Amino acid sequence: MMERAAGFRLTRIMWLSVALLWAVALPAQSTSYLAITPQSATLLTGDSRSFRLVDQNGRMQRNVSWDVSDTAALQVSGGDEVTIMANRPGDFRINARSANGSAEATVTVMEGKMPVGTKIWTSGTAPGCKSFQMVQAMPSANGPDLYDLSHCPDGDYITALTADGIHLWRRKAGGVGPGPAGTDNVPASANNNDAVAKDAARGDRINLSSTSICDSVTVGTDQQKIRDMLHERNLSFSEGAAGERVWTVDESNRQCKLWFDEKSILTKKRKVFVAQ
Repeated sequence: MMERAAGFRLTRIMWLSVALLWAVALPAQSTSYLAITPQSATLLTGDSRSFRLVDQNGRMQRNVSWDVSDTAALQVSGGDEVTIMANRPGDFRINARSANGSAEATVTVMEGKMPVGTKIWTSGTAPGCKSFQMVQAMPSANGPDLYDLSHCPDGDYITALTADGIHLWRRKAGGVGPGPAGTDNVPASANNNDAVAKDAARGDRINLSSTSICDSVTVGTDQQKIRDMLHERNLSFSEGAAGERVWTVDESNRQCKLWFDEKSILTKKRKVFVAQ
């Protein structure tokens, strides 16, 4: 009898151990949610932008119904992915609903000229996650324009985006992220950043080179070309006092300072790390 009881206890302990090991081995899953991408947008009157309702993996939802807070100010056209045209200035809301749930986004419409440094869109992140780096993809016909790297409670994720902030896909990836404040714990790699997509699909360690504007431009570059690059990456910048001809670009935990001559040609650049 005592032997059977001891055997039962031993078997129970073994099963508990196996269950514990299985629980530890299973990776935590990202919380399910829906989001409109981009999550916010700034437009000028007469401009238009597309929006898409996606799930936590970036998959576009089907049979989506769309509503706006002011139908006179925002003209809606399209189906599952909609295009919204701005008719008058103001702050507005967009709502989307599918069989899996609903989400909301915001639209700000301005008149005249958009102020320097205005973010034309934000892509948004999953609940509890924090974006830490935006990487420009290699140009391709149907591929993403940008990759957004983020920290989440259950690990690191990479989101593929269009140039307008729409999510194409979102996948988990290991070994990504910045180190202590003022450092970048991202190992150097080949220049082809589309290797990120393959690494993310396999769940391998992502290898990226630094993507600061300071690393992407060379002395002698025209100011307009740099302005276009900042616009594509959705980066804000501020101009120095009159006569200084210096731009300060905000990039995650760092700044890139750019100096121009009287002909708007880049003459000097410097990367400054900022403690968070």
